[in-house]
Amino acid sequence: MKFRSLVVALALTGLAAPAALAQQVEYPHGDTSEPLNCTLCHTQEGWSPTRQPIEFDHDAETGFPRTGRHAELTCTGCHLGLKFAEPKISSAGCSDCHVDVHLGNLSSECTACHNTTSFNDVPGVGLHARTSLPLTGSHLQVSCETCHSDDTGGAYTTLDPDCYSCHSVDYESASLDHVANGFSTDCESCHNTLAFGAGIAFDHVTISGGFRLLGVHARIACESCHVIPGFDPLFPGVSSDQDCVGCHQDDYDTAQPDHVGAGFPTTCSTCHNTERWDDAIYTEHDGLYFPIFSGRHAGEWPSCATCHEVPSDYGVFTCFNCHEHDQGPMDEKHREEPGYVYDSVECLDCHPNGRAED
Repeated sequence: MKFRSLVVALALTGLAAPAALAQQVEYPHGDTSEPLNCTLCHTQEGWSPTRQPIEFDHDAETGFPRTGRHAELTCTGCHLGLKFAEPKISSAGCSDCHVDVHLGNLSSECTACHNTTSFNDVPGVGLHARTSLPLTGSHLQVSCETCHSDDTGGAYTTLDPDCYSCHSVDYESASLDHVANGFSTDCESCHNTLAFGAGIAFDHVTISGGFRLLGVHARIACESCHVIPGFDPLFPGVSSDQDCVGCHQDDYDTAQPDHVGAGFPTTCSTCHNTERWDDAIYTEHDGLYFPIFSGRHAGEWPSCATCHEVPSDYGVFTCFNCHEHDQGPMDEKHREEPGYVYDSVECLDCHPNGRAED
């Protein structure tokens, strides 16, 4: 219904209108699909100001819910003048009113990221997780513009998710010359997103031909074993992570007790581990010689020297540093034992497990 007679308006105020005047007034709200009930917005006291609150149910009548900031707008905030049929807006047609600053690079559905309360209230981390570069570590601390530096107005053109595309300068200026050493530009093979210098790890096993970085070896600097920047090994004769003496010959030669004089094997891992040298445990001692890690002697001796008083000859041992027997009473106690001799070697022959009842 395009035109309305002023008679309708005047009737609300109880006034009559001349017939000639009624034909000359145009209905101000344009071509609406259904006639609007004037009393939903206007009162008999006057056309302006409108009724507060307006009783026109915009959600039900138009299919466009006025939520968030939309509920704060006046009619002319969206409509062109008083013609409510213009512009034609759908409930999901955000672009009818709002310019797409993303230039089509993101979803065409604004509501996939935005809400009607605030355009800036965007769950960026969750949305970025749907991309080929989920934000983790230090990437969570930077602004959008740090990476999307060439975008204007939030276009957010898709970027290369490869680390090197953003961190080429870091690669080329690293204190450990990555370029000269031919390091991979796959930064994640060594680095993580927390920090370039934190938790550096790479496949040392493959690169070295089988040398695993175990214990302390995983925590020391590269230059402890390599000549920087070429990475030539300081100990070129080392064959594997089990070839300890290849790097630790000096430790073996100067060790106390005397490893050289006692003829200790150079298979260091027999007694030592990769966490610390002074935590030696020769568990084979129990099966080969005498139970000191199990049975009644477990934990009863502070060091090898407790029994082995001659550092250069571990074939020599004594029982009497702990078992301070008086020879007289021992001789009397063993006088019935054939071949008895008050001697540590003889003690072991009769008591191989360290028990009196043997």
